[in-house]
Amino acid sequence: MLMALGPFRFSLDLVPLESMTDRETARIEQMQRAKVMPTPQFLGPGDRTLTINAVIYKEVLSPGGPLQVDLMRLAIRKGTRLPLISRAGGFYGFFLIQSLAVEKTHVLPNGTFQKMEVELQLIRSPSSLSLAGIQLF
Repeated sequence: MLMALGPFRFSLDLVPLESMTDRETARIEQMQRAKVMPTPQFLGPGDRTLTINAVIYKEVLSPGGPLQVDLMRLAIRKGTRLPLISRAGGFYGFFLIQSLAVEKTHVLPNGTFQKMEVELQLIRSPSSLSLAGIQLF
């Protein structure tokens, strides 16, 4: 297992993780001042989004590959907060699945697809738990 998003697993043999983009923003507004240039004002951290790309091949699929994609669709509809953990021990925090795109290709005459390319977009969903004004998880 390379990474786990709640019950969903990304590994080299089941759902191969191709790439991951980690984007974090800050909330910055321009403060208008008379007769001088505006000054940027830092208001705090902004959104953190992750984009995970994975490819599932029918030849190496475990029974859980396409089922895992269907369960992710349920997690989107329910708005389930999921912890994201890497095998290296990194805890990214809790995330909501913002979008899921699945491209199915290499169709056989019986209508089954041999390849699924999955793009999963996650957005950080911090809890209201804080310690000394610092938000935890």
